[in-house]
Formats: sequence, structure tokens, C-alpha cells
Amino acid sequence: MKKAVKKIGKQPDKQFLEVNKFLKIVSDENRLRILVLLEKGSLNVTDIHSKLKLPQNLTSHHISKLKSVDLLVEKREGTFRHYSVNAKKIKEYNQMFLKLMNV
Repeated sequence: MKKAVKKIGKQPDKQFLEVNKFLKIVSDENRLRILVLLEKGSLNVTDIHSKLKLPQNLTSHHISKLKSVDLLVEKREGTFRHYSVNAKKIKEYNQMFLKLMNV
């Protein structure tokens, strides 16, 4: 049984573009691994890179990408920055995606 596909005009709306950017960011395996790791509690870059066995510069790059769509919360403690998951923002993206898909 074929489902009707919702047609989107030539210019996607703001919500479509936000969901698209979110999906591109979280589709990277390392970024998804970081999110799953941080779901258990906040960590700094050094902890993340050692637990996931990623180079520190690559870890920092992925954290920057995740921050660009507000998926991480940054808290400074002295010279360290601790990161945790922004659960509220993930729920917002989830709701936007479900609305977009008419689910």
C-alpha cells in the first residue's frame, strides 16, 4: 500500500531546513556516539575522546557541530568545559520531524 507523499514547494520552509540540518549532524556515527555517551552524564573533551578512542581534535570538531544545532549544553568549570545533552532541544527536533512526516 503506497502512502501519499507530502509535496514541498521549491523553497523549503524554516522547519524543514532545521530538521534537515539536525539529521545531517546526527547522521555521523561519531556524533551519535558522543550524544549516547553524554546521555549518561556530562564530560569534558578529554574524557569524551578517551572513552570513544577518538583524536582530541576530531572530538572537538564533532562537539562544535553538535553545538551548532544546540544539542549540547556547555558548562565551564575552571579551565574545563563540560558538555551534556540538551534533551529539550532533542525533543523539539523530534517533534518537528514527526510533524513534518505527518506522524
